[in-house]
Amino acid sequence: MLNVSVEYGDDVRELIRSMREKYGDIIIILGHGCCSPTEPQVYRASDFIVGSDYVEVGRVDGVPFYIERNLAEAYNGWILTLKVEPLNGVVDDSFSLDVLEGVRLRLGFKAMKVTLSKGLSMEFPQ
Repeated sequence: MLNVSVEYGDDVRELIRSMREKYGDIIIILGHGCCSPTEPQVYRASDFIVGSDYVEVGRVDGVPFYIERNLAEAYNGWILTLKVEPLNGVVDDSFSLDVLEGVRLRLGFKAMKVTLSKGLSMEFPQ
C-alpha cells in the first residue's frame, strides 16, 4: 500500500489557480523520461493520457498529482513538498505549462513518515 503525501504553500496554490484560469483542467505528472524526477510537469488534462503505470498520490489545490508507479514506490513513506521557483532568465525547454508562467514547480522532500508498531517508540536527535 502506497503512503505518499503532497504538501504545498500559497505560492503553489496561486500558480495552480492562475494556470487553471488560463488553461482549464490541468494535471501534474512526475515520472521518468527526459526530465529529472524532481521536476513535476504540468499539462492540460486533455494533452496527457495517464497510463496504468501512474498512480494518483494526491491533489494539489484540487489538481490530480500522478507519479509513475515505480517512483511512487521509491517515495513510499515520504512527504513530497512542492514549491515555485523563478526561471531567472534561463531558457527552459520543458513542455510544462508552468514554464509559460516564467516559473518552475519544484519537488522537495520534507520528511519521512514513520509508522511504528504498538508499543514501539522512536527518538530523533535534537
